[in-house]
Amino acid sequence: MDRKQILDSLKAEMIDTLQKVLRFETVTTDALPGMPFGKNNADCLAYVLKKGEEMGFKSYNCDNYAGHLDFAADDKNAEVFGVLGHLDVVPVTEGWIAPPFGGEIIDGKIYGRGTMDDKGPMIACLYAAKALKMSGFRPRRTLRLIFGCDEENNMACIKYYKTKVKMPDLAISPDGDFPVVYAEKGPNKLEFVFSYRGRFTDLKGGVAPNAVCAYATVNGPVDEALLKKHGLTHRGTLIESVGQSAHGSMPELGRNAIHPIVSYMLEMGEPVQPLLDLFEDRAEISKQGNFTGHATISPNIVSQDASSIRLTVDFRVPAMMKAEDFFPRFDTLGIPYTCFKSRDPLYVPQDSEIVVKLLAAYNEVMGTNEAPVSQCGGTFASVFEQGVAFGPEFKGENCHIHEPDEILTYRNVDIMYRIYRRALEKMVTE
Repeated sequence: MDRKQILDSLKAEMIDTLQKVLRFETVTTDALPGMPFGKNNADCLAYVLKKGEEMGFKSYNCDNYAGHLDFAADDKNAEVFGVLGHLDVVPVTEGWIAPPFGGEIIDGKIYGRGTMDDKGPMIACLYAAKALKMSGFRPRRTLRLIFGCDEENNMACIKYYKTKVKMPDLAISPDGDFPVVYAEKGPNKLEFVFSYRGRFTDLKGGVAPNAVCAYATVNGPVDEALLKKHGLTHRGTLIESVGQSAHGSMPELGRNAIHPIVSYMLEMGEPVQPLLDLFEDRAEISKQGNFTGHATISPNIVSQDASSIRLTVDFRVPAMMKAEDFFPRFDTLGIPYTCFKSRDPLYVPQDSEIVVKLLAAYNEVMGTNEAPVSQCGGTFASVFEQGVAFGPEFKGENCHIHEPDEILTYRNVDIMYRIYRRALEKMVTE
């Protein structure tokens, strides 16, 4: 069979495998013996590694933190080209039209948490590697597909994996945008603790630090007119706010449910102006940046105890800048905070081998002449010296990553499968 015939012959099998992978509810849970991120994450990893073994790839399970599949070069000393993605997903919120862990196909769309982030593109890369193998290619570089199990939290999976396995020389993470991402912001988490003893209690909302809060509640006095003004409802003294989730790196695409509650509290005479200043970016964090983009802040989780309100804030730093550069601005808010630095921003020169070859692969398949891009979100690519994000999102499309109804269309699964096949060919054989 020629290249096209091989690709076409594997498509149905690839979609079936993806559906099975989507049915593992891989939201990280408490550790179990030998399962650091819970049983579902470990079971999903085992399934993927077994599937790769059946294709003829050599597997390695790194204590259920992560695992990899190798398409080995003949030269044992050859460089390694890596594809690093993750099987874990963010928690599910309400509002799905299909079961979030069902992998159902409706009107040419595959629904499920992880279809795009990151199960779909990783399965596409796996089958792209199988297509290469079936075509008789002998890689000049060893191709290594690495599957992490805890990317959405603090990347503990890959931190542990790096202590056991030498990292690839070059790598992609299919966890960003097409055509190829040469720069990405550095993600960080800020914890603000605001002293408060007032009439409002049990303020809470948010499900993940990197997802815009879509639902928040608080108990407190009710003013019907002010509630209506701020788009809030109530059941007795329980005040409810409904927003719209989005990825924390792009808060402008969502509607934060905590913000109107804080605004309401202020109008009701509560001393929460510093909190509102944070939501409305009085410190002008988002105005700071460079040619790769601007900083972003998104207060995504809130909780309250007897003496304070705690906010967890997603904070993204543009490439070639540092989190520490912004501390003087945060200081002006007058709220004590702690910065938990995740990782530095990523920057890879646009004329590097990896950017040039990946861009060429994309443009060849798509028949375009696109240029590299920068992106808001941080990915696994940042753990490599020479690593970039490469797909799976196409310009102008919203696949609802970190939102209800995350989808992968039939059209896109086919296109990205072909892009990854050509990209892997270029990176390991040319």
